[in-house]
Amino acid sequence: MQYALIFVLLLSFVFGLGLLARRLAIPYPILFVIGGLFIGFIPILPTQLTLDPNLIFFVFLPPLLYIQAFYTSWRDFRFYLRPILLLSIGMVVVTTVTVAYVAHWLIPSLPLAGGFVLGAIISPPDAIAASAIAQRLGLPRRVVTVLEGESLVNDATSLVIFKVALVALGVIAPLFGNAWVPGEFIYVSVGGIAVGLVVAKCIAWVRRRVVDDGPQIFLTVSLLTPYISYLLADQFLHVSGVLSVVATGLYLGWEAPDVLNSSIRLQAQAVWEMITYLLNGIVFVLIGLQLPGILHSMQEHWWPRPFFYAIVINAVCILVRLFWIFPGAYLPYLLNKCIQRQEEIPDWRQVAIVGWAGMRGIVSLAAALALAGYPSFPRPHLVQFIAFSVILTTLVFQGLTLPALIRFLGVGDDGIPASEESEARKQISETVFLKINEVRVEKKFPASAVDTVENSYRERALILEDDLAEQLGWSNQRHHALSVRRLNRLMIAAQRRVLVDMRRAGLIGDDVMHKIEHELDLEEARLKS
Repeated sequence: MQYALIFVLLLSFVFGLGLLARRLAIPYPILFVIGGLFIGFIPILPTQLTLDPNLIFFVFLPPLLYIQAFYTSWRDFRFYLRPILLLSIGMVVVTTVTVAYVAHWLIPSLPLAGGFVLGAIISPPDAIAASAIAQRLGLPRRVVTVLEGESLVNDATSLVIFKVALVALGVIAPLFGNAWVPGEFIYVSVGGIAVGLVVAKCIAWVRRRVVDDGPQIFLTVSLLTPYISYLLADQFLHVSGVLSVVATGLYLGWEAPDVLNSSIRLQAQAVWEMITYLLNGIVFVLIGLQLPGILHSMQEHWWPRPFFYAIVINAVCILVRLFWIFPGAYLPYLLNKCIQRQEEIPDWRQVAIVGWAGMRGIVSLAAALALAGYPSFPRPHLVQFIAFSVILTTLVFQGLTLPALIRFLGVGDDGIPASEESEARKQISETVFLKINEVRVEKKFPASAVDTVENSYRERALILEDDLAEQLGWSNQRHHALSVRRLNRLMIAAQRRVLVDMRRAGLIGDDVMHKIEHELDLEEARLKS
């Protein structure tokens, strides 16, 4: 009963804080964390809510990573792979090393390996926070793709370094032999991607065979997918569960348009939107609720030194990202002629925004809380306090100032999605009229039905030019109405095929495809009603 009450309270907090975030136009992860901070000091909860790190790593992280990877454009991810890897691997390593030496210098009682543990905990920006904030601000596609791509991959890098440092401290044993070897890093990373692709292949085979058995069965498979991928990789093969889930999501997202029908797509989207929102809301509220427990565990430390340590480490994390981001953006472009032919020189304003958007989140918190399971780790409470301060500072301070920075720099939507959407609508409209001509020649449908459908799409073509929308009614004659419905289904199928072909050819991004695909699904659903 007690846990049921806690669950109801958490959902109530998510509802109230989410509504407030919407009214105040503040990205919800920020307000959830702030709300959790204040709620944590109010003695209304039946028990202190202490997060189990395994709960985060297994219950929260896999579905959130999976659905973000599922909707990530593989075309854009691959095109911006260089800056993504420079941030997700290069910056994570540089941040970890810098934090390790600064922390060891500040806190002599913390071994250098312990500093590396701290650095690995706080080095990766959070996928959920970056995505939630970036999508609300109308940023250029390049900025959004780099931020989301970085946060999908960097968790694996930081967790591998985290385990390396724990091995160096003698807290855990390595996978191979008596010492950590470079081959273990390759095994964990490449193995995670391989497991994810194998799981994706198997799930894709299952999905094709249950797609006609109803949305309930299909959605059950969809919900199981991230957990199967993560569990198999992390628990059984001891490779990166994060990379496994990301690889599974990218693969299944790419082949989804060829497998899912409109009914399943519409229901799956609604279900996943609700799950994502609730998991995000609960986990960010729980992040804020951790502060009282962390402060209580800090009683043996002499204040205000921990605050001084936290201020210095926070400054290091922010400055290292800013110092890394500009050389990482411009040096490859200046030194490589091939890159100069393929890409435009990065806009310094966009680079600055990426540098400032380094919000930390649930992976950092889970790794910090996991230290409680290693009794031999030195100064665990102090490390947890510093890690929490970095999460709080980057989420709240950088998250709240990011919109002001974007407005100050004058950066907005680059118009690429709108341009691709316009071209896609034009081509699928042309395809409809070609299909109508084919049907008219075949004479399989009454001429009146063909004329009605043609007039309908002629009106839609004009509506596209005026950017308006109107409702069209159906004929009262049964034969005419059924023929129109069948014809409309043929037109929708033709439009969907062209849309998928354009996406596969790299002419439009996944964001444009999903938007138009959703409209076609809704149109098809209306035909079935």
